Amino acid sequence: MVAAMTLPKQKVAMETVELSVSYNGKPALKRVSLAFPANAVTALIGPSGCGKSTLLRCLNRMNDRIPGVEITGKVMLNGEDIYARRVNLTRLRREVGMVFQKPNPFPMSIFENVALGPRLHYGLRGRALQEVVEDALRKAALWDEVKDELHKSGLALSGGQQQRLCIARMLAVQPRILLMDEPCSALDPISTQKIEELIVELGKQYTVIVVTHNLQQAARISHYTGFLMYGELVEWGETRQVFENPTRPETEDYIRGRFG
Repeated sequence: MVAAMTLPKQKVAMETVELSVSYNGKPALKRVSLAFPANAVTALIGPSGCGKSTLLRCLNRMNDRIPGVEITGKVMLNGEDIYARRVNLTRLRREVGMVFQKPNPFPMSIFENVALGPRLHYGLRGRALQEVVEDALRKAALWDEVKDELHKSGLALSGGQQQRLCIARMLAVQPRILLMDEPCSALDPISTQKIEELIVELGKQYTVIVVTHNLQQAARISHYTGFLMYGELVEWGETRQVFENPTRPETEDYIRGRFG
């Protein structure tokens, strides 16, 4: 519904080109072209079933695992289509990390949850590994809460702490792009506030793309917002513009709570 949106003054980290997705022949995304600005937070909003989570999962090929999925178009990263046959999926998912709606720490210690990735991907051991774990936990705003009990099971943490642990686990493998699929929807208000503050901080160093059903949250945390409906990109732009002066009537109706 809208043409590809790019920003001449803003570096693009990742871009979709005419991206379409269907499940068993039923369209979920329809020719979505969208450029995600680097070192910024982009929120994807829209009513349930509009395709926002499908779009997010396309960005690191998580949809590949779903039976009956058909994907056409391109997703460009570093000048290469991530759907090209030669793309290494392990490397892609290391560079484009993902945090899910429900926290999913591994059944192991806090330290091992974060250390596993850099140990496997980079062969880190000893002091170098400890420094990476500490740095990731600090970036995830969790270090001060767990530094004296790193041996404790990650499953013993609160829901909000578990989500920050999952974020630390993602950061430890040094991604460039962070994908978050409704990361606060299962959390209490206090934990939600901490995750929102963390997302704002991470947006200064990383490209962060967040799916959220919470319009107020999108307005608080994001620099840019994309509104999807019926699998199509209806509107995209700077968050303030989208929320305060939308160009499409569908966007205004959704933001004002007239549907969805």
